Amino acid sequence: MPLEKKRPVCASKAKLEFLANMRHKLRTPLNSIIGFSELMKQRVAGELNEKQEHYLDNILANSMQLRDLINDVFDLIRIETENMELNIEPFSVPLAIEENIALFKDKAAKRNIILKKELDPQLELIDADQNKFRQVLFNLLDNAVKFSKDEGGTVTITTRKLEDTAQFSISDTGIGIRENDMGKLFKTFEQLDMGITKEYDGTGLGLVISKYLVEMHGGKIMAESKFKEGSTFTFLLPLQQRKGIK
Repeated sequence: MPLEKKRPVCASKAKLEFLANMRHKLRTPLNSIIGFSELMKQRVAGELNEKQEHYLDNILANSMQLRDLINDVFDLIRIETENMELNIEPFSVPLAIEENIALFKDKAAKRNIILKKELDPQLELIDADQNKFRQVLFNLLDNAVKFSKDEGGTVTITTRKLEDTAQFSISDTGIGIRENDMGKLFKTFEQLDMGITKEYDGTGLGLVISKYLVEMHGGKIMAESKFKEGSTFTFLLPLQQRKGIK
């Protein structure tokens, strides 16, 4: 009997070690491709003609898309095997938001998207897992920028302190979501309108992962949208975490 009880644990551990190794093996060559491509874009190896630069842009875009796909799939596997814990520590909310916005400045500028922030001065610190908070914010910002209209628009991050809770909202003036798709947003493997999913890159797993990470903190996430007018995603987190939360 004791041996039978240990088998699932050992099998689970072996599976996770295998998956972690596979993730590393998949990401290492991709990161190399992305790194050398970015060096070429900076003309480190010499000038590029117009056609070469076009090819290089495609290499970079597809490599990054594949890297994001790998990250999302392996994050989902970790979630489903319940092998994810929180590293709780106090950190600066404005700094974390500013550093996340910086990741999207170039992409937003190219698409004529204005990035705005409306931060509550009373919400300075929060007690949470900083990396997972950044991942949630990144996923929501990425969606807001990705689903902006072709002519551009505005993406706004708003924070509010509500007694013992921190509220974070990411609003956009993008293409919006159809009413009959709203119930699919946070469900694994649920597809939105096929016309939209084919036109815009992504795995569709970012919202599922974000929901799980928010709920790990004892928070909740929600969305509201008007088709062709824009969307707002809001998540709430406790300002302070219980000790030993996982």
